[in-house]
Amino acid sequence: MISFQQSGELVYHEIPSTISFRNQQDLTVNLHERVTIDGNTNLAGSNKRKRGRDHSSYKANSGIIGHGVRDNKDEHMLRKLVHKEIERERRKNITKLYASLGALLPYEFIKGKRSISDRTLQVVNYIKHMQGKIEAISVKRDQLKKLVGKSFKENTMNKVSISSCNGRIVEIEINSCSIEDGFHLSKVLKALVEEGLHIINYTFTKRNKRLLHSIQSEACDTTLTDLSRLQQRLVSITNTWQIFT
Repeated sequence: MISFQQSGELVYHEIPSTISFRNQQDLTVNLHERVTIDGNTNLAGSNKRKRGRDHSSYKANSGIIGHGVRDNKDEHMLRKLVHKEIERERRKNITKLYASLGALLPYEFIKGKRSISDRTLQVVNYIKHMQGKIEAISVKRDQLKKLVGKSFKENTMNKVSISSCNGRIVEIEINSCSIEDGFHLSKVLKALVEEGLHIINYTFTKRNKRLLHSIQSEACDTTLTDLSRLQQRLVSITNTWQIFT
């Protein structure tokens, strides 16, 4: 370094280089430290903000998951309550049904039977007992129907009786079932003529809402007339209307 003194002489001053380098090194170090520190500061702030966002996201996700768990738990509890209510109603209805079923049984079937299983067994026994009674009644009904049918048939059929007297006179009596439901008299008279009988007289009388027909006829020889066959023929003629009604 050169400087002028008052005397006009030039004076040389030696500048230590170490100081300059040291200052330069210190400046470099300070600058580097500042850059490094500022960089670390900015990076730390960025990481902090990122951790804050991650923590907020975790809290949000945790809240959603917790809400879902609570919903599943509430749904499970609701299903349990519904199932319990249904089961309670079912048991209540079963109790009512058993009570009404027991009320239908005679006292001798449920006497001393308190448990449900015992009463159920008595119900089965009572059903079998009633089935036996129904079968017996059905048999009696069929028997009565046969008797009534036979009696009705006998009362509704026209009855024919034939008798012979004096060897030539044949008297025929027809007991008609009713006045309204008669028979064709002309067919009877025609059958008698075909059998070789000559009609002499015909009368009828009313008796208990029935008609009694009396026909007197004459045969040349009664030994030649089969009275039994004639009776069957007249029965068939007088009851033909009943076959088609």
